[in-house]
Amino acid sequence: MKVVSAADVQPQEQNRERWSPRSGGTIMQLIMGVQTDDGLDFRIVRSQFQAGEKAFRSPRHTHAFQQFRFTEKGLNNHDPNINAAEGDIVYFPQGAWYGPQEKNNGIGIALQYGFNGEHQMGPKWEALRPKALALLASRGTTEDGIYTEIDSASGKRIPKDAVQALYDAQWELATGEKFIVPPPKYDAPILMHPPAFHFYQLSPGVEVKHLGRFFDQPGPNGDAQVNQVRLSDGGKYHLQADRHQTGWVLSKGLEINGTKYSERTFFYCPRGEEAELSSKDPLEVFVIEFPRLD
Repeated sequence: MKVVSAADVQPQEQNRERWSPRSGGTIMQLIMGVQTDDGLDFRIVRSQFQAGEKAFRSPRHTHAFQQFRFTEKGLNNHDPNINAAEGDIVYFPQGAWYGPQEKNNGIGIALQYGFNGEHQMGPKWEALRPKALALLASRGTTEDGIYTEIDSASGKRIPKDAVQALYDAQWELATGEKFIVPPPKYDAPILMHPPAFHFYQLSPGVEVKHLGRFFDQPGPNGDAQVNQVRLSDGGKYHLQADRHQTGWVLSKGLEINGTKYSERTFFYCPRGEEAELSSKDPLEVFVIEFPRLD
């Protein structure tokens, strides 16, 4: 079990410490990054978006990985047609296109994950990044979130999203093969309004809203699930051992296996472990169950 309070994570301004293909000066906290033995790779980032020249901007793009994005405060823009208000959560399917986006206010929480190189985070991929960046620099240029490759034979300019260009280069170095983003199973990101859903009582002191199940991965357990759980009066919600699970709470007072935590607490319960969430005072927790490939 891993538990992290946002108050204990040092914020960093985007682009300051490392190469970033995105414009802006977003204040970011890497809450946690995890790689598991069964191929799952995920990270949780809490971002405070800035106005003006420091606004976060990106071109229209797609990814091989999946995402959930929650608006903690303000209004988060993800696409000309998607503005997630405070309390909203958005699922970004594998391969679905979105953007261009501009985030210039508010606070957002992003959970990004994939399997077996879809997400490309962690030590293995970080070790390849300098070589991948050098490879990209030898072939083209990056500006305003767009990488433009110059074809050596024809001189033709080939633009693509700069993040995807980095993934392509890292995959090429790791495998010698071309990185493929799968075609989308869902046409576009899915915006959910949790306040509009209804709680039902699971047990005394435990109420649940099922917000969505999404089947981007193959097999009988390939769905990702997002639930909102309301706890009160010492009610106990059990995280089962059959899947990796993660989540967060904005209010103080969440107890995990009997230990009480502060506001803006994030947790990860690995597959093979169990955990118990509880609270004496009413609070609401988002819980996400990752897919399984077996």
